[in-house]
Amino acid sequence: MKRHFCASAFVVDPYTKKILLIKHKKNGRWTQPGGHIEDDETPEEAALREVYEETGLHVRLLGEKFPREEDFIRPLGIQKNRRTMSDGEMHMHVDIIYAAVPNDDSKEQLNKDESDDIAWFSREELEDINCFPDIKITMDYILKNIIK
Repeated sequence: MKRHFCASAFVVDPYTKKILLIKHKKNGRWTQPGGHIEDDETPEEAALREVYEETGLHVRLLGEKFPREEDFIRPLGIQKNRRTMSDGEMHMHVDIIYAAVPNDDSKEQLNKDESDDIAWFSREELEDINCFPDIKITMDYILKNIIK
């Protein structure tokens, strides 16, 4: 089984408490921005790059650096996602996920090469869209523990 290491960020507006999601081109579901970690790139760098490429936003990753200040930000979680590719081969995506907030007042921009749509959703609105259950679970956690 091939393994791919990825990084993504759950971007939440701390004022409106809404999450920014993109509509994935391949599976048609709403998901957080993210993608593969490139050679010589840290998970943090990959998450920041992917968010910018897919949404046009500069964000700040949330979390503590532990045990030393010069260490990396502790991720929100690490997900294991398996899927069968078009060639029938099973792949595993190991996704290092972060919580993030926008850095400035810039406006999100749809990158049509990366996704079909982009939008902000309240927690309640997540019930009415096609997204993975873990999006709701993670949003609940962020709102309860990180952005109150």
